[in-house]
Amino acid sequence: MSKIKVEEINKIDLDAKTWWQPQIDKQTFKRLLKRDNSKAWFHTILYFSALILSGIIACLAWGTWFAVPALFIYGTIYACSNARWHEYGHRSVFKDRKLNDFFYYISSFLAFFEPISWRWSHANHHSKTRHQDLDLEIADPRPTNLGVLFFAEFFGYYRLKAELTKIIKHSFRIFQKSDQDDTKIFIFDLVPEKEIDKMVISSRIFLLIIIFTISLSFYLNSFLPLLLIVTPQIYGGPFLWLLAFTQHAGLKFDSFDHRETTRTVILGPILGTFLYSNMQYHIEHHACPQVPFYNLPEFHSLIKDQLPQSNKGLFDAYREIIPAIIKQSKDPNYEIVRQFPV
Repeated sequence: MSKIKVEEINKIDLDAKTWWQPQIDKQTFKRLLKRDNSKAWFHTILYFSALILSGIIACLAWGTWFAVPALFIYGTIYACSNARWHEYGHRSVFKDRKLNDFFYYISSFLAFFEPISWRWSHANHHSKTRHQDLDLEIADPRPTNLGVLFFAEFFGYYRLKAELTKIIKHSFRIFQKSDQDDTKIFIFDLVPEKEIDKMVISSRIFLLIIIFTISLSFYLNSFLPLLLIVTPQIYGGPFLWLLAFTQHAGLKFDSFDHRETTRTVILGPILGTFLYSNMQYHIEHHACPQVPFYNLPEFHSLIKDQLPQSNKGLFDAYREIIPAIIKQSKDPNYEIVRQFPV
């Protein structure tokens, strides 16, 4: 990447005064920023207990038709490790940085994200949200390819393929340099030099676990190890996709107002709090990413009069998203316009 391109990227800063920020009492906001270990442990134990229990049930049901619904439940819970990867990655769950990092690495493997490169990619996503050619986590690029979006990405095919390819290359210290195309940035461009060795080591650990799982399946002459590790991101991924795609789909590009680029959807305690770690409050999260996820409902209630009207459930969200995405497949300039208080 040329020096000029790096300078262009750095012009956009999360802390820049041009970004919209909600108006809220400072003392109240400081309280919302406080991490609570009791809540952190409750949600952590609840999630991993559900994951382990559903995995045991799937193993016990293996060889019967009950394995199908059992694996669906297990795969859905497993795939929603994505939400845990996200929260621990922000280090906003536990008070202790080491605890956040410990569960971040575990959740990274479950979610199939190499932890070092994705920490920097996600930081970049927050500081350049939906700025084209800068944000690497845009899920609905334009012009929209409906087949790719609603089928291949629905099952996470391209993401998992790209991540596996990256992990293999990085394990052998093969890095894709962006000087092949100076107009495009790659995840590797975002990783500081001092973090590269960590990225290589974590990639090798992930690759060894995958190789061990495949070998174990051959040794046991059973698909079960493969169905319990990594592949749940495929067969359990569609439900996660339905939750996660609502975050920014169909909304404006290149805006410094998260209310224009990001969507909040009101979900219940099972879909929203348990499976999705309250990431349905996505405008609130992008506006203030250090607010712990268990404080986001209260944060939402305090600033909702400053936000566009929230979508009430997934059906309401997709009633808005699907027509917009179809229009964008024909007209890349079309976007959903949100109405909010000035």
